[in-house]
Parts: sequence; C-alpha cells; structure tokens
Amino acid sequence: MSFSVSPRRALRDLFPYQPGKSIASVQRELGLKSVVKLASNENPLGPSPRALAAYRKAERSNALYPEGSSPELRAALGRFHGVEPESVIVGNGSDEIIRLLCESFLDVEDEVVVSQFSFIRFKQQASMRGARVIEVPMTDWTHDLELMAKAASPRTKMIFIANPNNPTGTYNTREEFEGLLSAVPKTALIVLDEAYVQYAQALADYPKTLPGLVRAHPNLVVIRTFSKAYGLAGLRVGYGVADAELVGWLDRIRMPFNVNLPGQAACVEALKDAAFVRRGVALNGVQRARVAQAMSGLGFGIGESATNFLFARSPIPGRTLFKALLRQGVIIRPLDEYGLPGHVRVSIGTPAQNKILIKALGEVLSRASAAA
Repeated sequence: MSFSVSPRRALRDLFPYQPGKSIASVQRELGLKSVVKLASNENPLGPSPRALAAYRKAERSNALYPEGSSPELRAALGRFHGVEPESVIVGNGSDEIIRLLCESFLDVEDEVVVSQFSFIRFKQQASMRGARVIEVPMTDWTHDLELMAKAASPRTKMIFIANPNNPTGTYNTREEFEGLLSAVPKTALIVLDEAYVQYAQALADYPKTLPGLVRAHPNLVVIRTFSKAYGLAGLRVGYGVADAELVGWLDRIRMPFNVNLPGQAACVEALKDAAFVRRGVALNGVQRARVAQAMSGLGFGIGESATNFLFARSPIPGRTLFKALLRQGVIIRPLDEYGLPGHVRVSIGTPAQNKILIKALGEVLSRASAAA
C-alpha cells in the first residue's frame, strides 16, 4: 500500500538541505584510506583542549538528561557578551535558532526578505512556514543592505542577513548595517547570522553587534555558533542573543533537552580559551592568503573573504571539479544548489591539507586541459 497522506503545501517545493560530503561516505564509495575534507568550513585544528577535557568529564553523566534550558551555558554566554542570561537562547546548532524564529514569528503570507546567494537555510525555513520570500540581488557578491531595506514593507516580518556571508565570504560594514537598522520598521525582525564573526571581527569596519546593538534594537537577533572557530561542529551547539521577551517566545517551543550535556560543558570551557581561538584565526589568515594565491595561479577567480573559506569561480564546471577531486581524496563544495554551477567553496585547512588540495587541483585541471 502506497503512502497517501498529503504533506503541507509549503513543503511540496522544498528540497532537503545538502550538507558537505563526509569523509566516511567518500571512503566507502571510492575505497580511499586518506581523505581531506575542505567542504564544510570546520576548524582544522579541532576543539580547544579545555573544551575536550570538559566534554570527557561530562560524559560520565551521560545516563542523565541535561538541564533543558542550558542554564550554565546561557550564563557563560551572558558573561562573555555582557548581556543577561535571559537574553540568550541555546540551540542544537544555529540552524535550530533559525527554525525557532520562523516557527515563532512567521504566519502564512508574511513577507521575509533575504539576499541572493545568502545562506540557503534562511529561504528554506521561511518557505516551510508558508511565508512569501523576497530575494534581493547582491552587489559585487555582497548583500545590498540599502536595497534590502527598500524591499521591506508593512507585511515584512523578518529580514535575514549572514555577515560574513556563506557562501560568498563577503561582509557588510558597520555603517551599512546601522543604516539598515535605522531604515527598517521596528515591526520586522532583523536576524543577523554571525557564524564566522571570529574571522572578521578584527576588521576595522566590521559591526560590533554585542552587546550594544542588541540592547538598542529590540527587533535585532544575533545568531552565533560553536561549529566554526571553536572547532565543535560535531556537538551541534549554536545560540542567539536578543531581547529577553523575544527569547521567551522561542523558549516556549524549544524542544526539551535540545542540547546534549557534554556539548553544554564543552562550550562553557571553549568560551574561556581565547588563545585557542586567536591561534586558529591567525593560522586561517596566513593559509587563506596562500591558498588564494595558489588557486589564482591555476586559473580560479577568487573573491575577497572574511571567513575560513574561499568562494571561487572555477575554470571547469563546479560539479565536474568536485567529482574529479573526490577521486583524488579531496572534498570541496560545489554550489549548484545556490544557482552557481560555475563556482565552488573551498574551506581552509592545515598547511598539509592545503598542499594536498593545490596538488590535486593542478592534476585535475591539467587532465581537463589535455582532454579539451
């Protein structure tokens, strides 16, 4: 007997999010022993030793449920950012915060403004609620915040911005962002995803959002994650900082025990290890410049990046390059799902991983040129 229950109308045109291909899947499919993954913008240094120690200690209590609201982590994040714990919500990755916002505030036919080539989960989650998504063109691969403000109407309920942006790696300045805040009606939530903030915050014109802007603008939500610079992607912990009343609405529908106990403990300690984060950011800056130079020499068009990855125009179709590199034991991210079949996203790895990448790129492109 076939399945005969109809799904919600809003789901019919949606497709599952496609994560970067895993090392294990490539090893199974191609029989490779050694695989370098540069597809998901993870920290190649792994987690802070302090975070790992806290994780291992907390594992001893894995037979117990965690505290549902993550109070210790909320308090630690409050101290870290200079806000009250009631202004912090912790989620199963920052993806859960995005979903909670959409489920809490979007009704059918509400308007949501997103930027072209922004993080795909914004559009997907808004569409799932039946919202009308307005996509605003980018300018020079960067969010055009002035155009996004003009696209907002009295029906606009939410505006999503990733800064720096995934997958283009570009960022918006303090002046641009503050212009958006002043131009948008206070009845619209501005959701600012700062997943890559640690790689950009030293830039002189990058917005300083916490705690000042969140306190001054009750309709601003700042989302961050422990998956990138903190090297804890496998634990799936993200968080949002916003007006306490707004956080209260999210808490009403947050799943109980949504963040595992070892994850909470590891993230509390990760916040304390500023030296580890600085070391990772510094290594990324050096290696990103070297990889960009090497890829440019191979014929790639490399965009400016304020993140731990490069957005690149490929000399051959992105999926063709992706598949050829898999056979070399290197995973990158093609960007067909963003409507960018000629581009790829390449995470910055360790010096050894980056050497493997550049060698593999040279071999693939050489073969492609010989076959042309």
